[in-house]
Amino acid sequence: MPSRAEAASAPGVVVVSSATGVVRVAGAVLHVVALASMALALWRLMTPAVVRNAQAVVRADGGLETSFATLLRAPAETIAVSLDGVPDVQTRAAIRTLRASGHSVLLTTDRTLPGIAVAAEEEWRASGGARVQMVAPDSQLLAVRDGAGLIDSMRVPLAGDRRRTGPITGLITLATARAQARVAPLRAANPATARVFVAGDATWESRFLVAALEEAGWPVDVAITLSPRVVVAQGEARRPTRTRHAIVIALPGASPAVLSSLPAFARSGGGVVLVGEVARSASLASLRAGTPGAARSGEVGAEASDHPRDGLDVVPLASLARDAVALEMRDGMTTVAARRVGAGRVLQVGYDNSWLWRMAGNDDAPVAHRRWWTALLSGLVPLSAPVAHAPAMTDSLGADAAPVAAMARDVGLPAVQSARLASDSASFVASLDLRLLLILSLISLVASWAARRWRGLA
Repeated sequence: MPSRAEAASAPGVVVVSSATGVVRVAGAVLHVVALASMALALWRLMTPAVVRNAQAVVRADGGLETSFATLLRAPAETIAVSLDGVPDVQTRAAIRTLRASGHSVLLTTDRTLPGIAVAAEEEWRASGGARVQMVAPDSQLLAVRDGAGLIDSMRVPLAGDRRRTGPITGLITLATARAQARVAPLRAANPATARVFVAGDATWESRFLVAALEEAGWPVDVAITLSPRVVVAQGEARRPTRTRHAIVIALPGASPAVLSSLPAFARSGGGVVLVGEVARSASLASLRAGTPGAARSGEVGAEASDHPRDGLDVVPLASLARDAVALEMRDGMTTVAARRVGAGRVLQVGYDNSWLWRMAGNDDAPVAHRRWWTALLSGLVPLSAPVAHAPAMTDSLGADAAPVAAMARDVGLPAVQSARLASDSASFVASLDLRLLLILSLISLVASWAARRWRGLA
């Protein structure tokens, strides 16, 4: 007969021991499966019931890729909207309608949307034009266009920028890769008169100032003093009148008769420009925006630099009047200032020889010189009516002056996350069947209990 040691090492005993190990591992696995099934069932119970997620994408231009009718008929309680751009007026209206119809709309984006804004105001100029103010993310390339096409492309500093343009057709649009702001410019009423009266000596300044204004389209009357008794006139009047003229530009050498008429001209609503040394005249003391200081020479050769007016001689405004506003500075000196006098406005320009900029500057100097004078005069033209909005076509064209702000107001801001990950997570939870999870956990527990009983451990 075999010994006890031989019996312990018999093949049958080894088989039984191996089978016991397999059962033990299977029981542990079944136990883990039961716990996991119960955990998933609990997660599913705590997750809001979702029939199915409908997907939608807002394109970079603000429109919906999926038709609104399709989304409205979708048998889903939640519609996940991924934003590649800022929703436009029509898209925001569609999102509000979906929410009002009982859908839950989840807005997501994979990056921060650019906050841009634009405002445009038409300013009266002889050749027409507008002033455009822009705000955008720092150093992001922007395209500025109107109904006729592209106007310019630029990078706007973080603090914003202001540009002057020519006449605007339709809406003006400020666009980046993921957002665009559109606005109708405020329109200025036409002035009753816009003729300019220029008086002064026969100098290079008077010659090229008149040339610049006429090139820009301003109608000009001239009274050039050749001697105390000789004045050469262009136009119908030798003195400015409010019925004919909107602005008077007084240069050094203007006749005493013209200078003495300027205070009454300004108080009645006209615009007056005092240039250089003429502001020292005693008859203009009530109009001056500042006391003329000692004349300073310009920097030689600066006319062709990036700061061309640094090359011009200047009569700085040593002290401003209490109600005057400085418009331009150079080396700590006020060179251009303005103030209101009665119903009119007075502009005091310290530069005596702006013609040098036009003649000694770079290739763009004649245009820049003309635009600078036009910009100064545009703020002095008295309007016959207040600024009014453009015709009511803005809403129908989907204009948003500040699209991100409009989105926050109408539909709220999106969550910055991956829309695909959010969708996958939601679809996984929604696909879990609670009944199958409960059945799986019950079968696993029973099987685990049976395995323990088989091993005689229960």
